[in-house]
Amino acid sequence: MRQFYKDNRIVPLGIMLLTFFIFVYHFELGRQVPLGEIPAASAPNTFVVESTDPKAAAKYADETVDQPVHHTIPSPVPSAKPPISTSTSSHSLHQAKGLATDDVILMFKTGATVLWKRVPIHMATTFSPNRIDSKNIIIYSDYHETIGQWDIIDVLSNSSDKVRKSETFQPYLQQQDYEDRQNYAEMSNVPGDAAGPSGGWKLDKYKFLPIIEHAGRNKPSAKWYIFMEDDSYIFLPNLLRHLDQFDHKDPWYLGSLAWIHGDYFAHGGSGFALSRGAWEKSFGKDPKIVEKFEKFTEEHGCGDHILGHVLHEYGVQFGETTDDNRFRYGFNPESHWSTWYEPANWCKPVYSWHHTHSKDVARFYNLEQSWDFEKGPLRYRDIYEALVAPYLRPRAEWWDNWSGKYEIKSSMAASAEPPSTVKSTETWRSAWTSVDACEAACISWADCVQWSFYEDRCKMDSMVLLGNGIPEGDSRRQTSLPWVSGWLPRRIENWACQE
Repeated sequence: MRQFYKDNRIVPLGIMLLTFFIFVYHFELGRQVPLGEIPAASAPNTFVVESTDPKAAAKYADETVDQPVHHTIPSPVPSAKPPISTSTSSHSLHQAKGLATDDVILMFKTGATVLWKRVPIHMATTFSPNRIDSKNIIIYSDYHETIGQWDIIDVLSNSSDKVRKSETFQPYLQQQDYEDRQNYAEMSNVPGDAAGPSGGWKLDKYKFLPIIEHAGRNKPSAKWYIFMEDDSYIFLPNLLRHLDQFDHKDPWYLGSLAWIHGDYFAHGGSGFALSRGAWEKSFGKDPKIVEKFEKFTEEHGCGDHILGHVLHEYGVQFGETTDDNRFRYGFNPESHWSTWYEPANWCKPVYSWHHTHSKDVARFYNLEQSWDFEKGPLRYRDIYEALVAPYLRPRAEWWDNWSGKYEIKSSMAASAEPPSTVKSTETWRSAWTSVDACEAACISWADCVQWSFYEDRCKMDSMVLLGNGIPEGDSRRQTSLPWVSGWLPRRIENWACQE
C-alpha cells in the first residue's frame, strides 16, 4: 500500500504541469488577435448600388463611369463610422522636433452666452495635457468663471468708462443681472435657462486687443501666440511644423486672409498666429494701445479686423512674406463639410477648421491623436478620407452638395457651351431635363466629380464638397422640392498632388 502511494504521488504533479502548459498555450494564442479588435486584413469600404439595370450596376462596380446608372436613392449616411482610430496610443507634442508647445501660448476666446455649450468639449480635447501643458493655455471670455483647474479670464473687466457707456457694450453690463437672477445662459431646456443678454456677438470686437495685450505681457517668453475661437479646432502639430519655418523674432502675422475697409487681416474664426517679434513691434512699444484705438473699435464691427488694422499701423503686415497678401491654404474659415477639396489643396497641410460642432471637435482630436506626425502632416486628403468620403453616395435625395462650377437651367440650356472634354453637346445641354440627364452630363465631363439637381437646374463641379441635407421630419421638406446630389468618388481617387 505504501508503495502504491509513493508511485502515484507524481500523478497530481503531472496533472498540474499539463494544466499549466495548456493555460500558457491559450494565453499566447489569444494575444495574437485581441478580442474585439479588427484584424488588419479587414475588407475595405464599398458602395452598395441597387439598380434597375443589373448590367449597368455591374458596369459601375467595375469603375467604368462613361454611362449613367439608374440607382435607387439611399440616405447619405455612412455605412460605418468615419475611420478614425480610437487607439489609446498617441503622439505627444511635447517631444516634437523644432518648435514645441512649450514655445507657444494658446489664446482661446469664448463668451458668456456660449461658454457652457462650447467650452467643455475643448477641455477634454484641445486642452488635453498630452497635447499642450495648461501653463501654455489662456482662456478669455467676457465673464469670469472657474471650471476645475481652469480660471477663465474676464478680458473686458478693465474696460474704460468711455467704453462702458457704448450701446454695444451694454450686454456685458447686463450679465451680472442674469447671474443674480439664476437665469443661466445654457439653453438646455431646463428652468432658468436663457440665451443671455442680446447682442453678445457685438461684444467680441472689444476682446481682441485686450487679449493680445494681456497674453504678450503675461507670457513674454513665448515665441508665438496662437489665437483660436470656441467654435474652431487647430491641428497643433501641423501648425507648429509650419511656424517653425519662420523666425519668431521677426514680425509675422499669419492666418486666413480677410479684407474689410481696405485692411488685410487674419480671419479670427480660422485662427491665426502672431510672432513675439510682431507683438514687440506693436503692443510692446505702446502700453496704451487698447485705449488709443477705443474710438476705432467703437466705429467698426469686427475684432479681427480691428486687430489687423492696429498691427498694420505699427508696421506688422499680414502674410507669409513681406507684403504678401496672397491666399494660403491651411487656416479655414469654414468647416470640413463645407470646404472644397481639389487637386490644388489635396496634399496641403490643414491648420484649422471653423464653425465646428462638439462632435467635429471630438473627431478632429481623435484623428490627430492617432496620426503619426513623424511620417508627415495631416493633409486635406486625409480629412477627406476620414470625414467626407464615408458619407458620399452615387445619389442622395434631399441633399445639396453645393456644386457650382457649371449650372445649366432650362432658360439658358440652348446656349450652354460644354467644356472641351465633353464629346456630346446635346448631352450637356439636356442636363436640366432630369436627374438622370444631370448625372449623364457630369459623367460626360472628364473633370466632373459631383453634381446636383433641383427642378430644372443641374449643377456640376470639378471639386468635391460634402454639403448637407434635409432630414426626415424637417418642415423644409413640406416647402421645397427635393435636391438630389451625386458624387463620382472613383475619379477623386485618381487625384495627384499639385505643387
